[in-house]
Amino acid sequence: MHTASRRHKRSLNHPPVVLRPERPEDAARALEALRGALRRTSTAGGLLPCTPHAFVTWEQGTTTELITRIADDLRENTPAEAGRLRLPAYELVDSLTEIQGGPPADHAYARRRGHPAPAAPAGGDDTTTITAFFLTLPLASVLKVLGRVHRKCWEARWGWRLRWRKRYRRLWPDDFDGRRTYGAALREFANVRRAGAEWDRLLVAALMTDLYGYARQGVLHPGRRRRRPRHVLLLDGTADGTSGAVDDFVTIYGEQQVAGPHPVMVLVAALPPEPGTTSDPHSLETAASRLDPAPGEIPTRIDVALPPAPSGGSVRVKMIWAPLARVRPLPEVVFEATAVVVALWLTGQLAFLPVVDSGPFRDDYAACLTGEKPDTPSKSRTADINGALAATEALDMIRDQNERAEKEHLPGRIVTVALLHASPPNNADELRSAGSIPELRGVALAQKALHKIALNDNNGVWVKIQPYDAGVQYKNAGARVKEIIADARKNPRLIGVTGFTESRAATVEAVKDLNTARIPIVSSTATARDLELGKYYHGAAPNHRREAEVVATFIENANTIRTTGDNCVRAEDVVVVTDPKDIYSRDLGEAFVSERPDSGKRIGYSPGDPDGATAIPEPDLDTRFNVSEVAEAVCARIQANPRTLVYWTSRAREFGTFLDRYQQSSECANRDITVVGGNELTNIALSQDVRDHTWLNLYHTAHVLPADHEDRNTVAEDFNERYAEEFGEDVWLDDGHVALAHDAVRVLAEAASQALTPNEEDLTRGSVQSRIDADSFRLEGATGRFRFDGGSGLRPTNKLLVVLHQDTNGAAPVVICGSVGLNIDAGKSWKQGDKTYDCPLDDQPTGASVD
Repeated sequence: MHTASRRHKRSLNHPPVVLRPERPEDAARALEALRGALRRTSTAGGLLPCTPHAFVTWEQGTTTELITRIADDLRENTPAEAGRLRLPAYELVDSLTEIQGGPPADHAYARRRGHPAPAAPAGGDDTTTITAFFLTLPLASVLKVLGRVHRKCWEARWGWRLRWRKRYRRLWPDDFDGRRTYGAALREFANVRRAGAEWDRLLVAALMTDLYGYARQGVLHPGRRRRRPRHVLLLDGTADGTSGAVDDFVTIYGEQQVAGPHPVMVLVAALPPEPGTTSDPHSLETAASRLDPAPGEIPTRIDVALPPAPSGGSVRVKMIWAPLARVRPLPEVVFEATAVVVALWLTGQLAFLPVVDSGPFRDDYAACLTGEKPDTPSKSRTADINGALAATEALDMIRDQNERAEKEHLPGRIVTVALLHASPPNNADELRSAGSIPELRGVALAQKALHKIALNDNNGVWVKIQPYDAGVQYKNAGARVKEIIADARKNPRLIGVTGFTESRAATVEAVKDLNTARIPIVSSTATARDLELGKYYHGAAPNHRREAEVVATFIENANTIRTTGDNCVRAEDVVVVTDPKDIYSRDLGEAFVSERPDSGKRIGYSPGDPDGATAIPEPDLDTRFNVSEVAEAVCARIQANPRTLVYWTSRAREFGTFLDRYQQSSECANRDITVVGGNELTNIALSQDVRDHTWLNLYHTAHVLPADHEDRNTVAEDFNERYAEEFGEDVWLDDGHVALAHDAVRVLAEAASQALTPNEEDLTRGSVQSRIDADSFRLEGATGRFRFDGGSGLRPTNKLLVVLHQDTNGAAPVVICGSVGLNIDAGKSWKQGDKTYDCPLDDQPTGASVD
């Protein structure tokens, strides 16, 4: 009856054994024989238990009373060397057995402190007056505060157990879908108690939860050896002719133990023969042989008909295994703790030996940080897209939704959002990396989803999207913004502007004009700090300062520089490649250098400026005049220090050319290179344009989790399904441009919905702006959780940023930082081996809360 190895602990549970003797005295002899095998003779104290067990002869009572008796017997019949048997889950549930008044939490804590359950409040008396007098003393006040702190810590510990520990999940109802807190659990337990029917099942589940906990000790845990024996329940119900409590307990036990994680209990119960049935008589040996089921067999209840024992005969059972050395708990804990400390010290002293391989507990842990990817390469998504046709399809979808809004909207609940978008470039490579098509699709998806909500929700809004084509790379942004301002004067329901997928001189001037006109803006992608002008601008993506903080922390700690095979080391030097004339590229590069000032000179190259005549001299900028020179400069830095990483902030269209020049004409041909880039490189990577570059170790940032990632919130899951349904699984399915554009429209719509409640006359552009800036503004988006913290920042606080690793098997997240969604435990830290690194947090304004 003991588990001699961890392998046995993972085997199937043992089914309950039911003895059905013809005479009650035969049951008593059999169970007494089994109990004798569970005890040993001691010269000091008579018979002592070898293993925790309960021996109960039940005559009359309820099943609840029987369960209480079993728990008491287990505590009493526990070997001294096993320590005190603790049943915390059972005691928590059992504390609610007799609720006389007050909340369930008071009863649970009172039982924990050993006090009787609190009764309903009553009138005061002399004792209360005297107690109140003494409580005015300082010492009493301190003790009262300490008592409250103790209770809060105790409740917090239980809240953590009930929410995160797997073995406590069996206490929750199968259909419970609320937040799993300590208070919610007690309320559920109290409801079950009042209902009555399932209370015994809950008590048994709590008892078995505690007993399973004794089998989960690790190899080095002091309790593993002394808590190895199984718990045995011996129940005699042959005399219980009224309530059938033992029979009920056997049934509940059989139901509960099937799902148990460890075979740590054995139940043998004696019950009267079932009327009208006969069975072949068997011995205890026959029942014992069936306790270990064959592999794949589901253990089921075993009924054994014991033959009548001869007159004066007895039943003998061999004594179970008992340890040769019965060490008491405290000395054993001290001995094993000392042994562990000595073993760890010796391991540290021998760590320099070459035969000891590196691992996650060593500073020289050398595994490359690549994320979890599938074993087979992922299928390359469709990348051959006709830009003009795709733009037309998205605009047609927006036009159809505009017509629907005009026809179906409720009076006063329709608003207009201006979309300042770029024309899709003609070059196919630039089309994939640009955000024009993804932005149009994201806006169309958001509009359609909002109309679906508004159809069934009186608080929803119908949104008309008014597109303004600013030309390729926003060359005509100034003229289009003037049209938006003129239209806004005519239409007070034009509540804001979205778009601005590129940071360029024309878009900077456009933002200035819109701020002057006091029209709210929510940009739909990562943009430079230069666009953060005036209080009316907001971005849906994190700013470059936050991106630089996350990337700098990642580069400083991650194993990214490949050495041999799957081994990598941390980067010692970083070379930043930037375009000093491009607002986006320059701002991201400067933000990174401010986080990593030891990165040396930036390498600067501006397309269309081959002689550098218009370059502005900067002391920390090594200006180059073509991509070949950029490749040579990068190669020189890598040759000087092989542990050099490239941080690419330039545009995506130059990246492919750089890789060709690096491999074909530089001194570093066929030499591994590690590149970290911004979201500009996302579409190049996702379209698998770098699949054949086995010498390239590529990381790039994104603003959304991959479509198949388990930590997405429900909005992101729904968004990915809708995108695939509308447009298929193309190159932009995992691109953050689509989701950011989708969320930017939803931010404006949510602010308008709040402004319309309760009076539609309250809707103005100023009220929309104030709602976005309000402390109460929260939104679950496809790109994570939005919160602007009362106007303290132009960007959402702690917005989601993901670092992906790209190779021939596809992309996988290695760093997830930011608020993924409410009640989603991701985005706070990232891991490498067994080491955890905290994610950088945005500065919190005074009084702000952290979701």
